[in-house]
Amino acid sequence: MAAGKSIFGKAVGFAAGLLGAGGAQAAVLPAKAPDVTSPTAPTDAEVEAELRSLRLVVRDAGYAAHRNRILAERGAQPDDVIFTTPFAKGLELILVADEPTTSEPWMLRELDLYKVTQDEIMALGRRQVLAILPSLPPAEAVVGGVVMVPKMDYLASLMLADGWDELDAALGGNLLVAVPSDDVLIVADARAADIGAKLPAFVKAQYDDANRSVSPLVYRRQGGAWMAIE
Repeated sequence: MAAGKSIFGKAVGFAAGLLGAGGAQAAVLPAKAPDVTSPTAPTDAEVEAELRSLRLVVRDAGYAAHRNRILAERGAQPDDVIFTTPFAKGLELILVADEPTTSEPWMLRELDLYKVTQDEIMALGRRQVLAILPSLPPAEAVVGGVVMVPKMDYLASLMLADGWDELDAALGGNLLVAVPSDDVLIVADARAADIGAKLPAFVKAQYDDANRSVSPLVYRRQGGAWMAIE
């Protein structure tokens, strides 16, 4: 990852065991008509494989509602809906099963099918997505400039990692972070001369050009949480 340089001017049994423990990714495909037949109980091997595929991902607020409307138009049952939780202004969290060629959002009905709670499964998804993501950039790489973490799927979920408050403190409370798309994360020092005026426009341009846009906003840390800069 580039350090200190401005980016501007540049273009069940198995379930219980896995939930207590600490791949390739692909884009989420458009919503498809749900299978409304009664699911059969998964085997132990199927439970293990499904739970190990789960990733907690950051999406733009309204993502789940939009896909749920499409599903409803196609005959979805009440529990054939993507569940979500708010994360920060303009952002929400959903859970996806990371398959070889796609990523499928988890539905409410799957909580009953796999005998897990929403809190348990989102905690598992958080651990597993962070396990495949890089570490946070060190303060010395960010101070006085901007770092763009090398692109990879689910990179926006790095916002879920521990250590952001410590990085913010090391930067004197001047940490800025943006996730214009699922595979782009920008970390900046607000004290850098060209950041305040140019970063929001740069992030918005990245957001507009992305295939999997997440947020055009810039975020800072406040009280252990992400706050959008208004």
